[in-house]
Amino acid sequence: MTTIGFVVNPVAGMGGRVGLKGTDGMTAEAARRGARPVAPGRAREAMHSTGKTMDIVTCAGGMGSECLSQPHRVVYRPEEPTSGRHTREACRRFMEAGAECIVFCGGDGTARDVFSAVGRRLPLLGIPSGVKMHSSVFARTPSAAAAMLRHFSEGKTTVVDGDLMDIDETAFRKDRLRVTLFGHPRTLQEPVLMQQGKRSFDSADEEAHQRAIAAFLGPVAERGIVVLGGGTTTAAISRYLGVEKTLLGVDVLRNGRLAARDAGEGDILRHLDGAPARIVVSPMGGQGCILGRGNQQISPSVLRRVGAPNVVVAATPHKLLQTPTLFVDTGSRTLDQQFAGWRQVVVGYMLAARRRVMAV
Repeated sequence: MTTIGFVVNPVAGMGGRVGLKGTDGMTAEAARRGARPVAPGRAREAMHSTGKTMDIVTCAGGMGSECLSQPHRVVYRPEEPTSGRHTREACRRFMEAGAECIVFCGGDGTARDVFSAVGRRLPLLGIPSGVKMHSSVFARTPSAAAAMLRHFSEGKTTVVDGDLMDIDETAFRKDRLRVTLFGHPRTLQEPVLMQQGKRSFDSADEEAHQRAIAAFLGPVAERGIVVLGGGTTTAAISRYLGVEKTLLGVDVLRNGRLAARDAGEGDILRHLDGAPARIVVSPMGGQGCILGRGNQQISPSVLRRVGAPNVVVAATPHKLLQTPTLFVDTGSRTLDQQFAGWRQVVVGYMLAARRRVMAV
């Protein structure tokens, strides 16, 4: 029987829907803004189908046992409030208990804590629940993590070197992206179920394509309500309109003018007052996530209000070429299925490419 170490960061991802771009050091502020924990639910979704085929060692309480319905062994009891220190100690206890793989629920910060304790001794598998997840140790969705875990227990996976990335959240909240490579943990390989690391694209040719996309979608954004996701492609649309948007946040335009800057879920919902609305997003470079990585403000409630047909996806041709798989992880399996299938991706002025969007 395969022994799995399982740990949850209970506050991971709380800052996403309220526009904090991360939760590191911001748990109290996230709660003040009305944020609710998301990691426990995503951990349960991933682990509920593992059954009795694995020996699971975990932590007491919200860092593990509360998210498990199947038999398990508690090998560590952290005191409250929990922190990264407890995650690191939990992983050391898991290794002492004979764990063959560490499964964790959180974001890039949690991945760093796990890697700092485990190093390259064991493979890591991340259940995505953070705001920003740029590392290649994460499954695409909780259900994909469940499938990967089953495959690992059956000896059907390959262990490879991954990339552990993390960003400076303080700079991120000031609209500056500083991504650092922290190491190469061992992880599991499966091209459909596991996400790739984030890639950046920067060239004069990219800018020309972004301007062409902006010239096509800019007039669209001058009518009704438009929610613009983060990134350089959507920033080109705002420049076309003469609007200063947040590069890494979500903004709301009304008839081509800025209505809400760096908006959270609540801000967006307040502006969706029955007027025609669209959402414009761009996939994360190399990784391919359209919804669910860095734009959790565009929540299931927002998506239901706007409707899947009114979500516009845009990407430059080179970015799309280097991002062969597109997927969504909205937090709602029903919505993920609505987005699945073949979709048009705007790649230039009156130009689009058909790409399949996956709901894993």
